[in-house]
Amino acid sequence: MKIPALLALIILVAFAPLAGCKKSEIVITRLDQAKNARIGVMTGSTGEAITRARFPQAQVKSFDDIMDAVAAMNSGQLDTIVTAYPAALQVSKKNPELGLLAEPLAYEDTAIALKKGNDELLSTLNRIISELKSDGTLESMKKRWFKLDLSPYEEINITLPIEGKPLKIGVSATREPFSFVDKNGRVTGHDGELARIIGVKLQRPVEFYNMKFMALIPALQSGKVDLIVTGMTATEERRKFVDFTQPYYANAQVMLVRETPTAKTQPLLATGSKLTTVTNLKNKRIAVLVGSAHDIYATKNYPDATILQYKSPADVALAVKSGKVDAALYDAEPLREIMRQDDSFGLLGDPLFTFPIGVGFNKDIETLRDQFNQFLSEIKQSGIYHDMIHRWMEQGETHMPIIENIKPDGVLIAGISDAGLPFTAVKDNQLVGFDIELLERFAAYLGKELKLANMDFGSLIAAVSTGKVDMIASAIYVTEERKKQINFSEPYYEIGTRVFALKKNILNVSQAGFDQVKQKKITSVTDLQDKRIGVLLGSVHDTYAMEHYPNATILQYKNLSDLLLAVKSGKVDAAIYNRESLVEILSKDSELGPVGALLSYPIGIGFNKDNDALRAKFNEFLQRIKSDGLYNDMVYRWVEKGDIHMPEIVNPKLNGTLVVGIVSDKGLPFTVLKENKLIGFDIELAKRFAAYLRKEVKFADMDFGSLIAAVSSGKVDMIASTLYITEERKKQIDFSDPYYEIATEVFALKRNISDYDIESTPVIEPPTFLTGIISSFYSNIIQEDRYLLIWDGLKTTVIISIFSTILGTLLGASVCFMRMSHRTILNLPAKVYINLIRGMPVLILLMLIFYVVFASVSINPVLVAIIAFGMNFAAYVSEIFRSGIEGVNRGQIEAGIAMGFTKFKTFVFIVLPQTVQRILPVYKGEFISLVKMTSIVGYIAVQDLTKASDIIRSRTFDAFFPLIMVSILYFLIAWLLMQSLGYLERVTDPRYKRRKAVKA
Repeated sequence: MKIPALLALIILVAFAPLAGCKKSEIVITRLDQAKNARIGVMTGSTGEAITRARFPQAQVKSFDDIMDAVAAMNSGQLDTIVTAYPAALQVSKKNPELGLLAEPLAYEDTAIALKKGNDELLSTLNRIISELKSDGTLESMKKRWFKLDLSPYEEINITLPIEGKPLKIGVSATREPFSFVDKNGRVTGHDGELARIIGVKLQRPVEFYNMKFMALIPALQSGKVDLIVTGMTATEERRKFVDFTQPYYANAQVMLVRETPTAKTQPLLATGSKLTTVTNLKNKRIAVLVGSAHDIYATKNYPDATILQYKSPADVALAVKSGKVDAALYDAEPLREIMRQDDSFGLLGDPLFTFPIGVGFNKDIETLRDQFNQFLSEIKQSGIYHDMIHRWMEQGETHMPIIENIKPDGVLIAGISDAGLPFTAVKDNQLVGFDIELLERFAAYLGKELKLANMDFGSLIAAVSTGKVDMIASAIYVTEERKKQINFSEPYYEIGTRVFALKKNILNVSQAGFDQVKQKKITSVTDLQDKRIGVLLGSVHDTYAMEHYPNATILQYKNLSDLLLAVKSGKVDAAIYNRESLVEILSKDSELGPVGALLSYPIGIGFNKDNDALRAKFNEFLQRIKSDGLYNDMVYRWVEKGDIHMPEIVNPKLNGTLVVGIVSDKGLPFTVLKENKLIGFDIELAKRFAAYLRKEVKFADMDFGSLIAAVSSGKVDMIASTLYITEERKKQIDFSDPYYEIATEVFALKRNISDYDIESTPVIEPPTFLTGIISSFYSNIIQEDRYLLIWDGLKTTVIISIFSTILGTLLGASVCFMRMSHRTILNLPAKVYINLIRGMPVLILLMLIFYVVFASVSINPVLVAIIAFGMNFAAYVSEIFRSGIEGVNRGQIEAGIAMGFTKFKTFVFIVLPQTVQRILPVYKGEFISLVKMTSIVGYIAVQDLTKASDIIRSRTFDAFFPLIMVSILYFLIAWLLMQSLGYLERVTDPRYKRRKAVKA
């Protein structure tokens, strides 16, 4: 093929999506408008079954991947997509032209699937899930992974066992945020983390098998995987084939629709006018917590409004934030915390009503209720109750006090729901709040161990009525209707209900009773007295903040990343950190600014108190590099100049190992991880000291709070991590001579600092075509080194293609020999093989071999793909070979034998050369078909080119660019192979040989 033709084809492929279907599009703002629409669904999903049943007149099209459906929708082939809520939310965040309808099609439970009959494992998994629910882990995971914005995920570090039988986890890792592949090629996400937690609890290493969603259950049934953890819905149909654990996530099938200039997906207000009073709600969309008093009140008092029920407070807030509803009803006290963290919300009017709240009990267990009433009376008299009110309700406390409990008399199970602070919330994977402390104190009063069952609010009354829990406490209004079902304690608080909405939709925002919500801008460090301050756990900043800001709420974080995220997300008002490291951070983040300096401290290297010899050697080394000018050069390069390159340090490494404890994300100029290598002042200092000792240096990366314990216990030889030299720390470890003095700075968001005037946000112009291409290239290829995914997929595709061709050619030749035999014992099996394989779709053949033939064998899926494609190729080329051989004139064969050739030599020297020359054009086409067929190997957990594009699309949510890129790569592979076979075709052509001889 000529180069111009090649370029023309590439351009045609690149611009093909732009010529999408231009049929009249249906604008959908309600579910009932989709009855005649073109709807995209995920193959084999519950959404597919629900859609076909609910919209029988619609044109339903199935897709293997959500991004395939998005591409079809963007090109005008679909009007809407039905998929699970997390996937739809992720797509809408990265594709602003798409949005979600507020009303879900159906609610569903997400669970772990396992092979039928494994009751012991099922019981163990149910126990693990129950534990993760009760200790708040699942709720914390939900908040970290199912984010409303595009801020980075907060993944925790889980150390898996390295010994034992691997736990094989089946996933379809294109379902962010449930499961997806990160920049390092790891399967991660909510379900990736859940699978690793299960692996730790079972004490088994974890292996992930990434495949198409439709292939997961066959893989589980055949034993290729032990569990499916990938956002799978537990349906009755699936239960016929596999077992499911109890649900670990409450999911929903939702509709993803196109937003247009004339009809937004969810208009902020149905009437277009701003809200002035609560009477304006009569024809609006109102969000409430399902089963709450707000639900009953709204239904009764706003009969013409659309009442939308949600399972959690976070869902209610999200509905308001995203414009799915016009306003929402919620409790006044938790609203304070919500509005502290998000100033886009405002209050509408005065409180609607107030109710006393109490603890709920089963009607048959009056003794427990009487004990609680007695306990409540005692803590009110002792002052404990009023102290709790002051801390949680007035000061906005977020720390649980230590409550002593001897726990000798059994277990007290309390049902709770994450209503939000000040009552109940999950913080650092622990439940905190007024209600939690009340329950902890009551359990200690009874001498029982407290177990918390975290559930949806609507399930609480049913749980205590049926005896699943002993009591419920979650800011529950004491109403006459509820008194018919359960008993209540004496009221322990009175709470009001407020209406809130987006400020931009309220004419006059009310702040009645919410003065503390409005945050005063920070002018200096003295303004931190009543603020929320973020610090690094175990740092000097932690101690300093506790001593100097007793009325502030001090929030501790394990690493710098968490600290920065807390400031940027509004979880804290300000934070304290090293000034030198902040210079680098603030230069790269325009949202953050300095408030002022606090203190300065000398920093040194920490040593075990029993290792005076090593400390003495370090002091000697430090004195030497100061005297020869090396130390000053290091300070100039790292601190003053801002260098980011580590020098080469010669080290013979003859005297063993030096283990150094560090924190890899302390930040430049001291320590940071760049391109998978540790760099910084502290790193160079440690490496030079190791070279001075002629020892090999090994760095132990850990949380800052673990450093002193590590050196004290001998886990590391020394600590090099900008460690402040304090009298308190000197009691635990020894320090070297100081090697630097470091200052401490307070920083915050610029919009919260009075010195910065941020009144308006510049309008961002839409990107040009060329800018969009460059941006897509960067995000899909360069960012997170995604080109490595393409490279790995390319290698896999080439390996499968070449080895399948070799195997298929050899096997095809054998089948051809059998097919041409006059013996029935050879001829018949060959005919059956050819007809069977050619009549079977290659995908079915691939899955049968992987999941049935090799079901009990641990075999590399790439090898299975080679075998399957080789078998398929053999069935076709055997007939190609036969037609080529039979095309050689019979007289030539007879002439060869007459000349004294054996049958074998006649075939090799007369028949074969002519056959090869005749069949090459057809063989070449079959070969190219095989290359393209390899795109289906993702069904058996092989990451080829197509799978790589799926993974990239699942991370970037770019519907077209990865597909165009991969299609070009497939074309180039096919073109190169065609050129190679074309050359072979030429050299086997006698006419080519004659022309070449004439030229010579």
